[in-house]
Amino acid sequence: MEKVAIILGSNMFIGDPVLIVEINGKMVEFFKVRERFRVLSTGSYLTVDCDIKDKDNKREVKLEKSKLVAGQETIKVIYDHKLTQVKREDGSTIIKIEHIESNDPTLPKEGPVAKKLKMETFDSIIRITGDFYAGSNKLYIDNDSLKVNTSTFRGNLKEGKGGLLLTSSGFAF
Repeated sequence: MEKVAIILGSNMFIGDPVLIVEINGKMVEFFKVRERFRVLSTGSYLTVDCDIKDKDNKREVKLEKSKLVAGQETIKVIYDHKLTQVKREDGSTIIKIEHIESNDPTLPKEGPVAKKLKMETFDSIIRITGDFYAGSNKLYIDNDSLKVNTSTFRGNLKEGKGGLLLTSSGFAF
């Protein structure tokens, strides 16, 4: 089985590249990596599905295999072998998903994430950054931290199966 690490800020989640969000009491698949970039595979691309709504629960953007299938005409999608980035009209990033290497200089240099990256090899390391809503949760993710509503997370390491869950009580596998 392939080993995939998802980086959110300086946090790393190892497992299925899926984010399931609690929306109105129901668990909904919010984000999924459909295909991963593979260095030795000609023609491989990182492709994702996601359905992002704004604070008023109106669709901001919907991607299927990294292609825009719903959203405002002013939304811009940048897409290549290792990257899918969605930008608003003002140039701000809604979400950016990228395949990165284990030696990426922006990865944590110390703590449990850095230790895990030194000890293990991953088939893919996928970083997610952006400023968007996942259900009723406001997420702001940069290279340093993950902010969910008013809580900030840094340097956490989780491993599990079945994807990452975001509920009213926080993140879990």
